[in-house]
Amino acid sequence: MTAPIIPIKSVLSAEEIAAQGAPVPDTLRLPAADLFVARAARLKSLANGHAMAEFLNFCAGLIDAQQQALAALTPAARPDEARIALCRSHDMPLLDAQGGELDASPNGVFGQALATLLKAAQGFAPAPARDIIARLQALPADQVAKEARLILKAESGFDTGYAPFLGAALQVDWTHRALALTKGDVFVREEGSLCPVCGSHPVASVVRIGEGGHGVRYAVCGLCASEWHVTRIKCVPCMNTKGIAYSALEGEGAERFKAVQVETCDECKSALKLVSLEKDHNAEPFADDLATLMLDMLVDDAGYHRAGRNLFYFAP
Repeated sequence: MTAPIIPIKSVLSAEEIAAQGAPVPDTLRLPAADLFVARAARLKSLANGHAMAEFLNFCAGLIDAQQQALAALTPAARPDEARIALCRSHDMPLLDAQGGELDASPNGVFGQALATLLKAAQGFAPAPARDIIARLQALPADQVAKEARLILKAESGFDTGYAPFLGAALQVDWTHRALALTKGDVFVREEGSLCPVCGSHPVASVVRIGEGGHGVRYAVCGLCASEWHVTRIKCVPCMNTKGIAYSALEGEGAERFKAVQVETCDECKSALKLVSLEKDHNAEPFADDLATLMLDMLVDDAGYHRAGRNLFYFAP
């Protein structure tokens, strides 16, 4: 994938879009139980003929294992009414990833998910990754939890080779928790920059079609996969609406990634992917983000920093 980056001019301002009388969107979309099935299928499709095919196919195998791990878990208990009321009254994420419990023991949800993922990955991981799996399996549970919490908090100091495995197990854990919720359980702030369910950063944003409303945009949590509504032309990290620009890949092979643009903000110098289902009905934010890492490198060269967090690799 050697396509250059090209700027795309915005046709309408945020105010003009609002004036068109678009349907009132859902403020929150919780993850689907088969989330990882669709994600793995998309990534396998994108891996064909891709310069990073080995890495993408490895990630697709890990995502298949995530679905297996999620299906093996006993359904999570919904938080009690007192906890729900407290979080709603104080505008707090109900499944707070920063302060939430993380049980890496063999009986804990995170520990069970990680064990399933590591066992499955032994069958398809390349040799260097199998060495990392062995090291990770030998770690005491408290050290595993310590490493995983560093990832949750986007802090350095952990073995970056662990990132895809620990990140995948964290996603299973928090998606499992989110599946126990109803939309009424969660207080959704007007267009916040962090996930209202778990308080984590988005991996990208997505323009949905169908029941979500054509042209309605959501930020997509990189941890629990919940989605929250944001204005079509607005910087998600800083909520600025001025100096927003969009760029995409062009040239040989770029047609496969037509659904992906990167939104850049001159106010905070951040860049966040925007994945449009209007342009490709099969696009999936997490998978398409992984397959377009070149776009991140190009906007980085232009002076913007990546705002999306993809837990399969570590980019501080």
